[in-house]
Amino acid sequence: MNWPLRQDTAFFPPVAAPRVSGHLDCGDGHQIWWELTGDPAGVPVVVVHGGPGGAIRPYYRRLIDPDRQQGVFFDQRGCGQSLPAGALDRNTTPDLVTDMERLRAHLGFARWIVLGGSWGSTLALAYAQAHPQRVAGLVVSGVYLARPFDQWWWWHGAGHVFPEVFAARDAWLPASERSDPRGAFLRRIRDPDPAIHREAAHVLMMAEGQTLDLWPVAPGEDFAEITDGAVRSARIFAHYEAHDYFLAPDQLLRDAARLAGIPGAIIAGRSDMCTPPQSAWDLAQAWSDARLHIVPAAGHRWNDEQLCRPIIAELARLTGAG
Repeated sequence: MNWPLRQDTAFFPPVAAPRVSGHLDCGDGHQIWWELTGDPAGVPVVVVHGGPGGAIRPYYRRLIDPDRQQGVFFDQRGCGQSLPAGALDRNTTPDLVTDMERLRAHLGFARWIVLGGSWGSTLALAYAQAHPQRVAGLVVSGVYLARPFDQWWWWHGAGHVFPEVFAARDAWLPASERSDPRGAFLRRIRDPDPAIHREAAHVLMMAEGQTLDLWPVAPGEDFAEITDGAVRSARIFAHYEAHDYFLAPDQLLRDAARLAGIPGAIIAGRSDMCTPPQSAWDLAQAWSDARLHIVPAAGHRWNDEQLCRPIIAELARLTGAG
């Protein structure tokens, strides 16, 4: 976030630090970082961050009602405070699904509510379809189904709304590679040589950043500005994108029947240029137990004041507080 929240925000008050936290050994060289906030007796709500390659952000804690809910946060493999940082080996969607189930058992929750946004919605859906008996409720926003359409939109479609941004992105590539920016950027970002992947990561992430908020901040032009953490994030993203997110074609819609009986909500910002509402609509047609909210004048990220309102309201409904 690059600006303070409004005083009349729907967010709950800031939480300075988690109540308890630690690393969970996954047994195959990875240790995932986890945190708990809120009421120890409250309904557990596990928050699944975006990316791939994102991390827990402090303001995510403000989505959780501290008097009725218990927030569960974790950094996915290679992300945030998880170890080893940036690791790509044994880092797949099935591995992350297993980690979530391992974390649930470690914390002693019989069931929990799952909240995921952006790539987090993808992982939340994959987890809920694999372990529906463990999901008391499911809320997803900025829905990304990892279909060819969704990938096309991210690399090409949004360029119809941001023509100057995408043109600048592609102009960085040699003219001979501009017809396939996806392949060109993925090759560079996945290259082990920092002299190759660092600059490519900067260019791609700066372009994406312009699509996430209704009023995005101006992108930086100095390649030295990109942090090591941002480079690791870009490389994890490229790892997943290059492998089609380790999902079978159309898997999340094909297996949506496994969500039957799980109450939930699907939330989309009308002006979300990163994951447009079409995917939310398509999911709603396949998952009849979910409420669909398409929020006017809302964007992609949870720091959007308009987008957060139905998220918080739906979590309250699912925890019996609404």
